[in-house]
Amino acid sequence: MIVVSRKCPRFAVQLEVRFGKEHTETSGTILNLSQDGCMIMTDQPAEPAQYLQLDMYLVDGHAPVRVSLAAVRWSSATRFGLEYIKVGSEEQERLKLFMVTLGENPIR
Repeated sequence: MIVVSRKCPRFAVQLEVRFGKEHTETSGTILNLSQDGCMIMTDQPAEPAQYLQLDMYLVDGHAPVRVSLAAVRWSSATRFGLEYIKVGSEEQERLKLFMVTLGENPIR
């Protein structure tokens, strides 16, 4: 059995997200989150190799964290996984601080 180790810990969450490209936008729920990617559940999953922009609503009442460019790495009927490609330094810091609040219990 091959075990793939991840470079960043993942955390189970349920967070609102809006994603899309150009002039189309869809909403979904982030089911797990890491510093370098996430898994989204939605009625309209993206196809592998697509590039998207996302707004992740990490904290109620605060502006979303914007990922300017993310690549779809895998997709199923209702879920897909993204790797962040381009995230501004301020947005990256907000994401990092949020990850600290999630604690020390990553998904194994």
